[in-house]
Amino acid sequence: MSLTQSPFVTGLMLGLALWGVQQSLAAESTAPRAAIVAQWSGEYRSETLSDGTVQGSERFTLTRHPDGSRSLQMLADLRSRGSWFNVYLHVDANFRPSTAFATYWTAGVLKGSGHFEIEGDALRATSRGPASGSQTRATAVPARFSLGAHPVSADGWHTAHYDRAARGVQTLNLYSVDAGADITKPVLGTLLPLSVEYLGDERVTVPAGTFDAQRFRLAGLNDLWVYGPDRLVVKSELPRRGIRYVLVALAREGEAIEQTEQQR
Repeated sequence: MSLTQSPFVTGLMLGLALWGVQQSLAAESTAPRAAIVAQWSGEYRSETLSDGTVQGSERFTLTRHPDGSRSLQMLADLRSRGSWFNVYLHVDANFRPSTAFATYWTAGVLKGSGHFEIEGDALRATSRGPASGSQTRATAVPARFSLGAHPVSADGWHTAHYDRAARGVQTLNLYSVDAGADITKPVLGTLLPLSVEYLGDERVTVPAGTFDAQRFRLAGLNDLWVYGPDRLVVKSELPRRGIRYVLVALAREGEAIEQTEQQR
């Protein structure tokens, strides 16, 4: 038997190869995650205000990057309406949107998808849907605005440009994407005024824990409890719709986020 056919040599070579793979995996697991400074992942439960009947759920991953920008990946299962939303949103260090993608299912039917790119003062949107076809739209946007794609995970970002020193009801700018039930309408958006009011700091307890949050009211209808510099929504209540969202699970990795950082 030749040396190259020896079972011992073959086993030794396999062992060395496996050791090399293990070392490579170990190096990957201990290497710094250069694109991620801190990351949250969590889940909301949607329920009725009257008796807590579950209406749906939403999962998200919120990532803060080294340049101060943030991204959100959101999956919303609105089972009571037969709707499902898959949304990605990226904002810069000042919470100005830079890009977004959204796919909407409504009443069990695919409405379509939208792609949104912001360059300077222009927002360019492209929509494709089985019933609405392919459509594009350009919208002039101000220096400060937020993008509403409808999952609750990103609603805290609508408060980012509120001036707490001035207090009171303030009118901000919202680019609202059409996620309605009419599948003949494209997944495009419209720039709208959004009233935002700061109601004070409150300690709020939800299934995911207790948080020292800032309470805001959007459009006079929607109360939000927002936590930390990443503006994480802890709870959302819409009394006129009889619905609330509560954070039921939350995990964090990366940089520790100090409680005092949320006092911006």
